[in-house]
Amino acid sequence: MEITASINEENDRAISGVDLSWRIKNFLKVEKARKWCCYEWFYSNIDRLIFLGKNDFVTCVQTAYPDIEPGTKLTRLQWSIVRRSLGKPRRCSPKFFEEERVMLEAQRDRVRELQQGKVNPDEADLYKDLADEIPAMLIIGTSVTAHIKDGLFVGEVEAVDPTTNTYRIRFDRPGLGTHTVPDYNVLSNGEVDVIHKDTLFQDTADIIPDVILPQANLSSYMTTEHGISTGFLGGYPVPFLRCIVKMNKLLKVKRDLLNKIKNLNSTVERKTSFKEPLDSGTQLMYATVVLDLDKLNKLLQTNVKDLQQHCKTHLGSETLAAIQVKSDCMEAAEQLVKDANQLIKLKHEKSTKFVAELTALLIQVERLSTSKNSNSMPVLNESIRNLRSIVHPSNLHSFQENVEVPLAHIQARLKQEFLSNPD
Repeated sequence: MEITASINEENDRAISGVDLSWRIKNFLKVEKARKWCCYEWFYSNIDRLIFLGKNDFVTCVQTAYPDIEPGTKLTRLQWSIVRRSLGKPRRCSPKFFEEERVMLEAQRDRVRELQQGKVNPDEADLYKDLADEIPAMLIIGTSVTAHIKDGLFVGEVEAVDPTTNTYRIRFDRPGLGTHTVPDYNVLSNGEVDVIHKDTLFQDTADIIPDVILPQANLSSYMTTEHGISTGFLGGYPVPFLRCIVKMNKLLKVKRDLLNKIKNLNSTVERKTSFKEPLDSGTQLMYATVVLDLDKLNKLLQTNVKDLQQHCKTHLGSETLAAIQVKSDCMEAAEQLVKDANQLIKLKHEKSTKFVAELTALLIQVERLSTSKNSNSMPVLNESIRNLRSIVHPSNLHSFQENVEVPLAHIQARLKQEFLSNPD
């Protein structure tokens, strides 16, 4: 009897589950029902941060009553005092909804500014009410769900237009085609890269102290090894960032010293041509600059070794090999363009550079397909971004159509090959 009863219960559950699925299917056939579901549960990447992030009410309570920690249970009397201090709530009116929409659009604009890096470090207070982690802009080839025609459809990003804050999406559903969709109607189907808000406003001098030193006192570089910070910043180890900043400062000092010795050489040549004797001051200055250059070269050699060690530790040999391949591709492309330019005789320097960059990109794709090194994929994406940054805004659409979209398809195919043949 017990076995029969359990079987009957399972059948009842199956029948009720089928009935429920049919009811939901019939419910979603109604246009208003689909709209309600989209408005209730669909949040794009940019809106998820705004609606599901920091709550305005919680922020007001924490500002007015900093001693009240989140999750604290209040008595009815305490709760009444808190509500009374926050003022009378607004009436639900058309003016109220209009103001809320204006505020929402302003918040979306601030998130977009963070995504595109168009922020002023002095205006950090304007973004303090946003979350610490900002979703990055979607890249070409990302699988997404978009809200169009009162429904949700799966597709793939074909192009990105930061000027109009839209994505061009090719949908998987037959007959739906390609549509341009605003970013507030697009949700990524996978994990989204995030941008740490603090890294956009953090001052380099505060992050890595004791590196920016007076150029006149070269010997002070010998005593900058104390106080090395630890931890990570923007995904990179702080000692690694210190090493990069120190290298930058040393190269700047060397550039100044080379300018000095160039001026001294001109002075010596002029005096020699007029058969004027060299005074002791000029000789002393020349000797000082030469000695400083010798010390500086030793410091640079030591710093280069430290930098190479950091790269091997945190990037890996395969990533370094991919970066070297990128450099080799650029050299090969420049040589090809130089040889071809003898016949074409292209005189515009920017056009020649752009052709060389495009050629290097093609060589890089060809070597990526033969080397089967998956670490070369981020290097290739960086090359595409760098190339895109030098394209004139009026040519961005053509660049997306003829360069980014085909390369996105090639990358997707290569990723499938890498996954199917990991060795």
